[in-house]
Amino acid sequence: MGPGASLKCASSGKNAFATYGADAFVAVNKAIFAEVTAELTANGQTNLGDSFSRVTDFATFEGRLAAFLVFAYGGPTSITYTDGKTYEGVQDMRAAHAGMNITSAQYDYFVANIIVPALTKSGVPMGDVSSCFAPLVVDASVKASMVGQ
Repeated sequence: MGPGASLKCASSGKNAFATYGADAFVAVNKAIFAEVTAELTANGQTNLGDSFSRVTDFATFEGRLAAFLVFAYGGPTSITYTDGKTYEGVQDMRAAHAGMNITSAQYDYFVANIIVPALTKSGVPMGDVSSCFAPLVVDASVKASMVGQ
């Protein structure tokens, strides 16, 4: 089980995957990419840095992120994404973020201004954002696996 599998949503008392299911995770993942696109269009690399410009295969990146989120929050270890490909959710976050040089400020901005709006715009109530989503992304060890790599 992923690191967020034991987190319980305020609305259901179950983990995020059991509460929302695969389709909702795919919708949130799509919303994350819409938020990133809007941010980069509006502000360039000012707030997020250049890590997204280093992605060479955006379709695979999107599928891998969806699979990771599903796994991390209590779902299966792999999913078949909207492109018809199967992606593995169990990933080494340090290796996945190697060379991106993401700063703490960029990570915090991404969580507050990309992830949270993607969740709420996808219909996740703030009580669940706080109870079953946020604890994982604000965990110091999770953040450390992505920042400064």
